[in-house]
Amino acid sequence: MRFRTIKNSGKVGMEFCHTDSNGARVTRDLLRRLIINIVKKSTKYYDETGDHVFAYREKQLHSVICPSIEMITPSFLIEHPLTRKPAGEEEYTGYADYWISYRNYSFLLELKHSYFAYKRAKNPRQSIGSKFDNAIQQLKNVRKSECQLLTENNGLIKIALEAIVFYEGSSNEISNDVMKDQDFPLLLRQLISNSSLKDRVNFSSIWVLNKRLVEPYEYSNSFERYPALGFIGHISEMP
Repeated sequence: MRFRTIKNSGKVGMEFCHTDSNGARVTRDLLRRLIINIVKKSTKYYDETGDHVFAYREKQLHSVICPSIEMITPSFLIEHPLTRKPAGEEEYTGYADYWISYRNYSFLLELKHSYFAYKRAKNPRQSIGSKFDNAIQQLKNVRKSECQLLTENNGLIKIALEAIVFYEGSSNEISNDVMKDQDFPLLLRQLISNSSLKDRVNFSSIWVLNKRLVEPYEYSNSFERYPALGFIGHISEMP
């Protein structure tokens, strides 16, 4: 995994495992720019509020994803409607979280959000994998006929993307010394290899936060820290 340091934010690593077609190269470019923008926007939000936008849930994460996409391309739509008609059922309307136009390709992006107790990397919660599988299945169910008006000249690419919040909880305040020796990229790889994710992930990324951003959040009876934010993706081109 290759890393880049983002001033005041920390370091960001990314790894791609799918083919080297033109569509794959454009997708890599889109995701690299998107993840870096999310990191920068999330850092700015923290500097203004003292809070991490990713520590909430999926709906709140859209607050940094939307402007991050807009920095790359003005041509995108949230909750893009798709007219669905499964075999033997009445027609109904479904939605893709994002439709994005970039470099003469269309992208459908489905977003999920989960939490990862990183000290349990060898036995992660199953919901992380099930959410990712749901995103893949939602995109798999989209038919080519539904995308004819959405598809740019070079074709359409689907991205199932899950943001994974690394956290540690304790009844006592957690010191930075406890976490400084953690290898978060390794923990992300362990999460993938020790779950149903291992056969599905062809993109992964991790933001290891600058230590200034890793402050304890105090809840009613506990403390939590969020030292890293992972991303996993499944990229597929519409045949």
